[in-house]
Amino acid sequence: MKMTSCRTTSRVQTVQRGFTLLEVLVALTITAMVLGGLFTLAAGSKQLAGRAQSSLSDTVQARANINFALLDNQFRDIESVIEDEFDVSPEDELEDPLRRTAPMYDLLETYRMVDPETGEQIEGVRWLRSDLPR
Repeated sequence: MKMTSCRTTSRVQTVQRGFTLLEVLVALTITAMVLGGLFTLAAGSKQLAGRAQSSLSDTVQARANINFALLDNQFRDIESVIEDEFDVSPEDELEDPLRRTAPMYDLLETYRMVDPETGEQIEGVRWLRSDLPR
């Protein structure tokens, strides 16, 4: 006699669940907003870096021009050079450099030389030494 075992197979039903369309759309919307914010921040920081580089370049160029003018200052005492041939009238002082790291004793001043005979005018910029730092 053969013995057959009879097994009862019970099927356990598992409920498979997934994301609904609404949940997927909400997740995509939030992800898009976060990525958009990150790209906006990255673009803003790139513009800020460009402006900082430009400002630094301008400052370095101004510093180089100032140093060169201080080394080669031919026009500080222009009145003594031209004697009485021209009328020299000082104009106004130029504004301070963009980024000054120390008080300055030298100031830039514009001046105008006028030939009284011909009326010819020459304008220029010169350094003036001040007693007190600015």
